[in-house]
Amino acid sequence: MKNAADRCDLHIHSNYSDGTIQPAELVRMAHEIGLGACSITDHDSIEGPREALREGARLGIEVLEGVEFSVCIDDQDIHILGYLIDLDDEELGQQITFLGEARLERAEEIVGRLADSGLEIPLSEVVELSGKGTVGRPHIAKVLVRRGLVSGFQAAFGRYIGEGRPCYVPKTVLPLSRVVTLIENAGGVAVWAHPGNRVRNQLLLDEILDAGVAGLEAYHPNHDPATVSEIESVAKRRGLITTGGSDYHFFEAKQIDVGGVTAPYSTVLALRAAVI
Repeated sequence: MKNAADRCDLHIHSNYSDGTIQPAELVRMAHEIGLGACSITDHDSIEGPREALREGARLGIEVLEGVEFSVCIDDQDIHILGYLIDLDDEELGQQITFLGEARLERAEEIVGRLADSGLEIPLSEVVELSGKGTVGRPHIAKVLVRRGLVSGFQAAFGRYIGEGRPCYVPKTVLPLSRVVTLIENAGGVAVWAHPGNRVRNQLLLDEILDAGVAGLEAYHPNHDPATVSEIESVAKRRGLITTGGSDYHFFEAKQIDVGGVTAPYSTVLALRAAVI
């Protein structure tokens, strides 16, 4: 059995985006199972990693700065992870603020559409639920469930706020080139998150790599062994870093805990080498 310290969960979400657990607690969870490193990669937010770094220093577990952005390519929702970013980078901070404001406007529009459909919920309750983090559809779904307007998250997304549903509103995203430049200018490394079978699309792959993305997330709950092997093969052929993690939000999301899917510690070394 592989030594736990050689395992790293480099894709974890906290309550600063659409997770439910505080960053410090997530780091404690990673430390308790003996992981060698972890990373909080919240959507459009960099506050979680600040807390995680402090707790990591206290416990003696390595924590990598992280963030996750969305981009749209040919109507496809593509996620880009940024690792080892300077959390105090001014340009990055400005764009994070812009995206946070856009998320709030989106939530307001979704709540309005829900009201038009007969499902009235207060925006203030959604914002309160998001706490100090970014507002997202999971917060809206949780309020719908809490108020007994839908039976569960699946019903909220499947009937109302999921893509293609009547109350869905697309999110504001930055162009791929802008996201990669932000990450690079902040001293970080850009990675294509959970590409799945889309890695077979040569035109899409070339567009993403030509923008400066330096890695592919191979190890992910959505990837079966054949997909992992295929992504590893592409990464080796194209000289890319392979990363991975649980993409943990809360256990029910993917029926997996922190550390349920990991990357080897050599991934951390490769990421650090890429920014030197």
